[in-house]
Amino acid sequence: MTFEEYKNIKKHNIPYFYIIKFGDNFLYYFGEKHSFDFQDGQWVVMKNFWSDFLENTINKKRIVFIESGKPVIKETEEKAIREGGGSGLATFLASKENIGVICPEPNMSYQFSELEKYFKHEEIEYYFFARTVAQWHRNNPKPDFKKYIQSFLDRDKKASGWDDIDFTVEGMEKIHKNIFNTEFNQEDRNFFVETASPVKLKTVVNKVNRRCSDIRNLYIIEQIKKYTDEGYSIFLEYGAAHAVMQEPLLRETL
Repeated sequence: MTFEEYKNIKKHNIPYFYIIKFGDNFLYYFGEKHSFDFQDGQWVVMKNFWSDFLENTINKKRIVFIESGKPVIKETEEKAIREGGGSGLATFLASKENIGVICPEPNMSYQFSELEKYFKHEEIEYYFFARTVAQWHRNNPKPDFKKYIQSFLDRDKKASGWDDIDFTVEGMEKIHKNIFNTEFNQEDRNFFVETASPVKLKTVVNKVNRRCSDIRNLYIIEQIKKYTDEGYSIFLEYGAAHAVMQEPLLRETL
């Protein structure tokens, strides 16, 4: 499904989840509302969905796919959610069953190299920065802004290999001024949520996001096909938009 098709969907459930049976195996796809709130009711839904996955895949090869990042096992369910959201919870649940967890996404270096075919370096890095600021806003309580953001900027500097970008918060503030001709305001949550969205094409940063999402979606589906061909049943935990957009092709492919 394209973003134009997705944009025309008036409304879909969040969380958005479904099951695809192929042969004797299953794909369980849970699309979350990105949240670090331990009290969010969607986690109860997710745990029930997980229990159903375990019941239907007894004695089968099983693997868990999570969004964005290396899986890190936390000591408690609450800590897993507060520090890792849905991906943290999926990793926590899988660890209890000794089921492997991977992130089925292209690495950051690949994403940077693909995106620079279409966009300027500062446009690309500002997208990743805006996405991180939007993520920072979802934390409660919020960690120190500069410390939180800088760890991601350091990651991007290493992955991109670019020497023409100032990978600091101050450097991002200058890029913000260049692109938007406004002063940077880290507290403007709505701005960063909209800027980090691939659905509405208000700015060049939205266009970067859309291209990046396309790259990720196609790569993820390739990885799903790879593991299902190897006989795995998969529990996949991602954002709801990914779940909706990938569903038609997954049903066709599997």
